[in-house]
Amino acid sequence: MEHKKLLEAALFVSPKPIMLTDLGKILGVQSIGYVKGLIDELQKGCADRGIEIVNTPEGYQMQVRPEFLDKVGHLNPHSDLSEGCKRTLALVLYKEPAKQSEIIKLQGNKAYNYIKELYKRGLIKAEREGHTKILKVTQELESYFGLPKEKIKEQLKVESQQNL
Repeated sequence: MEHKKLLEAALFVSPKPIMLTDLGKILGVQSIGYVKGLIDELQKGCADRGIEIVNTPEGYQMQVRPEFLDKVGHLNPHSDLSEGCKRTLALVLYKEPAKQSEIIKLQGNKAYNYIKELYKRGLIKAEREGHTKILKVTQELESYFGLPKEKIKEQLKVESQQNL
């Protein structure tokens, strides 16, 4: 029983998905099947709740159910991202797929650090293309902001028009 509670706590506090092997290390067990069984139990327990546990390519993650994102997304203040990171993320989302060289041209060399931070947090992914990288947002963006990607894009357009 304690393993299930510890697993739930780990998924709740982690800002990013966690792989099965890492969850096993947290629990102090080597059986991936055992950890997967606990996750299955937690997923069933969340069936009639406002949260869910999902399996992403990066691992397992606890998140708000998509049908509630538009109602509760505004409650997350996003205070852990600097303004520079937020602007960079907005540019990547708005221009997606965005060339890293284009973002650097718009924001200057400091954008390299912003891109690095956003990549580290799992909010963007980068693929090499020639001398530059192509940047795209990840699914983690929706979890982080608590809104579907298209709603975030709509808000960016409205806010940018208001700031003109």
